[in-house]
Amino acid sequence: MQVDTGRIGQSDDKQQVILTAAMAAFAQYGFRRVSMDEIAKRAGMSRAALYLHFRNKEDIFATGVELYFEQVAGAMADVLHGAGDPVEALRGAFAAKVAPPYDMLMDSPHGEELIDLKTTAAAGVVAEGDAKLIAVISDWLARAQAAGRVTLEDYGTPEDAARTILNALHGVVMAARSYAVLRADLDRLARLIGRSLRS
Repeated sequence: MQVDTGRIGQSDDKQQVILTAAMAAFAQYGFRRVSMDEIAKRAGMSRAALYLHFRNKEDIFATGVELYFEQVAGAMADVLHGAGDPVEALRGAFAAKVAPPYDMLMDSPHGEELIDLKTTAAAGVVAEGDAKLIAVISDWLARAQAAGRVTLEDYGTPEDAARTILNALHGVVMAARSYAVLRADLDRLARLIGRSLRS
């Protein structure tokens, strides 16, 4: 699925209204049951007006996923560069990865369908998003290593370690069955990894 990435980041209030309406509908009814008519109605516009912004609901979903990754990458970078201790840095970064509206997804009876859809209908967008997150974590590790706050002696390059950290985070996310458990497990993972990285 190709997404018009030129739209992301632009100040388009209508587009944000559409994305918010669509994600709420997907969480309530599941992706398959939601029509473009339903999204248009929730967004307060005609179906024709909706098609001026998006080709179909797959396009809406992929654009929402892309926007999510952009927001998460920015939030993670802010947290990682603002924290000195590796444990606190990772606790904040992991919390940013699953910040609201991720809770809405986890608490939805259709959350599993939407997570699966993320890896099929938006697979390319997810791969690009993961690459952004790896770059953010890698940059933090390189800076923290240079400052003497972490050691990567047993973990390879900053990029190798960042990829492993993100894969571990994904494993915890995929195994979680509730948002509260997810947050607790990610906090535990941050402490495990952060303590092992301390110089």
